[in-house]
Amino acid sequence: MRDFRWMGKPKAWEKDYRHLTLTVEKQMNLPSGPLLLAVSDDDFTCEITMSVPPQKIFSGLCAYHLDTNYVAVGISKDELEIHTTIAGYQNVCRIPKETEEESIVWVMKRRSGKVKIGYRSTSAETISWLGTFTLPGILDSLSFGPYFSNESDAESELSVYSVQYVKES
Repeated sequence: MRDFRWMGKPKAWEKDYRHLTLTVEKQMNLPSGPLLLAVSDDDFTCEITMSVPPQKIFSGLCAYHLDTNYVAVGISKDELEIHTTIAGYQNVCRIPKETEEESIVWVMKRRSGKVKIGYRSTSAETISWLGTFTLPGILDSLSFGPYFSNESDAESELSVYSVQYVKES
C-alpha cells in the first residue's frame, strides 16, 4: 500500500504497508472521498480484500481519472452499488444483494482503455464480474484503488486487509 495516496482523507486512519483501518464520516459521498489511489500506466490485475460495511455505507474499488470521470463499484451488507460519472454526469445503480460475508476480495483488471471490476468471497476462486467500463482519459494511465462512502448518520470503521497487484506483460 506504499504507492497509494489519499484523495479526500478520512477523519482518522491507521495505515501500514499491508493493512488499513479508517473511520468514514457520516454523509461522506463520492467523489469527496475517502479514496485511496495509486496510478498505473500498465495492464494489471489488482485484488484488494476489504471489510463489508453495514447498510447505507459502501466500500469497493474505484477507477478514477478526474472528479468528472470515474467509476466505483462497492457493496454494503444489503446492496451492490455501481456509481459512474462521465463528463460530470452521475449515474448510481443500486442492486439489492444481501451478504453474510465479513470481508470480500475486490478484483480489478485493466487492459488498455478498459477496466473490469468484480468480487469474490475470501474462500472462493470464482469471481462475480459486475462490469467492464471505459472512461475518457484512461487509455494511457489509470488511478485506481479502494473507495468508501457513507450515506448514514453515523460514522463507521472499515478495513482493507491486503492488496495484491500483478503487472500483465
